[in-house]
Amino acid sequence: MNSKTGHYSDSLPPWRNGLARILAAIAVPLIAIGVWLGRVSSWLVLAIMFVVLTTVAMNAVGWNELFRWDDEVLLLGNAITINSVTEMQWHLFGLMTLIGGSYALHSDTHVRVDILHHRLGPAGRHWVDIIGHLIFLIPFCVLIAWLSKHFVQMSYLSGEQSNYGGLTDRYLIKGALPAGLALLAISGVGQIFDRLARILDPRRDAKEAEHAR
Repeated sequence: MNSKTGHYSDSLPPWRNGLARILAAIAVPLIAIGVWLGRVSSWLVLAIMFVVLTTVAMNAVGWNELFRWDDEVLLLGNAITINSVTEMQWHLFGLMTLIGGSYALHSDTHVRVDILHHRLGPAGRHWVDIIGHLIFLIPFCVLIAWLSKHFVQMSYLSGEQSNYGGLTDRYLIKGALPAGLALLAISGVGQIFDRLARILDPRRDAKEAEHAR
């Protein structure tokens, strides 16, 4: 931290410093949930690779069914077929995308469509994030999560499953949509508190820049 930044930090009013700490304390657990789950979901890449290789191998040797048992198992039914393995690919990919979205948001690796963000200073970029989350991200996540709840309920009540001998319990993957969007909305709320804390106390940006070096 240079002397100029340190001088600014010393002159920071106590109320701003205290409020920034409160906002940051609220933001930490909200963001941490999405970050932790996002890191865990990254391991799904290995599962997806294994499932894809299994599908290719079954196609190569002409196996339509890998295992069969008597009692039904959640999601798999009573057999592992080439169709169930194929459907497992997009189930896992969907989970990785929905859960990993929160981590992408926090690490700022998501796709931005605005043309102003990179031209602004730290405070300006924080305000863009806050306004964008309040107007677009959170309302979108809440609305779609609420509307998709009906499809999850209908899928559960009707016992929806694959029509081609694939996976059963289709409501599980459909339920991942509102769950993933709710997680993203929670992360968005956490980021709002975090950005407000950074606006009130610019030292937080300076410390983060130092750690990134």
